[in-house]
Amino acid sequence: MRLPSSVTVREVGTRDGFQMERAFIPTEEKIAIVDELTAAGIRRMEVTSFVSPRAVPQLADAEEVFARAARRPGVTYEVLVANARGARRAAAAGAERMLVVIAASDVFNRANVNMTMRQSLEQAAEIADVARAAGIPLIGALAAATACPYTGEVPVDRVLWLADQFVEVGVSELYVADSIGMGYPKQVQQLTAALLDRHPHLPLIVHLHNTRGMALANVMAALEVGATTFDGSIGGLGGCPFAPGASGNLCTEDLVHMLHGLDIDTGIDLDALIATSRRVEGMVGHRLEGSVVHAGKSFQPFPIPPQLLAPDGVRTVQDVEALAFKVREPGG
Repeated sequence: MRLPSSVTVREVGTRDGFQMERAFIPTEEKIAIVDELTAAGIRRMEVTSFVSPRAVPQLADAEEVFARAARRPGVTYEVLVANARGARRAAAAGAERMLVVIAASDVFNRANVNMTMRQSLEQAAEIADVARAAGIPLIGALAAATACPYTGEVPVDRVLWLADQFVEVGVSELYVADSIGMGYPKQVQQLTAALLDRHPHLPLIVHLHNTRGMALANVMAALEVGATTFDGSIGGLGGCPFAPGASGNLCTEDLVHMLHGLDIDTGIDLDALIATSRRVEGMVGHRLEGSVVHAGKSFQPFPIPPQLLAPDGVRTVQDVEALAFKVREPGG
């Protein structure tokens, strides 16, 4: 199994996660979480979205969050935009990368943004013009790339066609999304490999949901064919408002936990992530989907209960284990 020595984890919780919360999260809390995540070692952060406050009221404070978040050296502060007006707002706020989303299913794209794929591509070209004028790299996101909740599995050829259109528009990076968590490892691996082969000069971000418990398995499948950048959402926050039954995103701390167990460097402090996840859970007022935050790290032992200590007065796990396997001398 060939795996990379390092992986970039791109955090989307304060955008893709927070936008799904019903109760408005105070601006101060949003800023604090952005700063905690970057302090923990996150180096790419999708901070917020510059879209209509009527469409996404939870992110109506995008300018203030972006202006007041600490700008740490080495961190790229990124945003999602939906049209040229949002792109201009993002540029004025100082966004360092913009992301524009088009679904690989026309039906899902209509549900998501009330436009056909062709109409979205025309809008993407306008966004690209704004980004280019501002000197800001543009990411082309291929949403619902594995499947559409209404039409089923999306053909790889259609995803590649959409990627080609993004390249013509002038994106500097591609982004493939299992937006509703219907993807499975063989499919994700084939799709990831096809995109890397089709456009080897463009970096690729892989965005996965855990709706059917497949996210980490899909990460492994994508790692094996060369993917090195993955989205994560703190605590597994998020989902998709236009996909029936679609639950949260791939959980950041679960992803980092697995990568560290594979000896893959992320540059991220896992303990700090877990602490932030606990804080976010208290902030949103409901149990988060992440596993590690509740069960603990698999490579961190718990204190040994006193009743399990050996009777010889030993007091550590190591002493108990050594005593159990001690070889007695002949005649002893």
